[in-house]
Amino acid sequence: MIEMMKATAGGSRAARRAQQQHALMLRQAVGFAIVTSGLVVVAAQALQHAIGG
Repeated sequence: MIEMMKATAGGSRAARRAQQQHALMLRQAVGFAIVTSGLVVVAAQALQHAIGG
């Protein structure tokens, strides 16, 4: 049991690499969502200003 926990805690190089890739992709997706939502807000404000509301 202890050996299994040690092996799991240490992990393999490939598992760490996959986890890092996943974390990077998640950060990129979150960043993209933030930038996109900011652009949507700017576009909505410009449209509202153009309409005169």
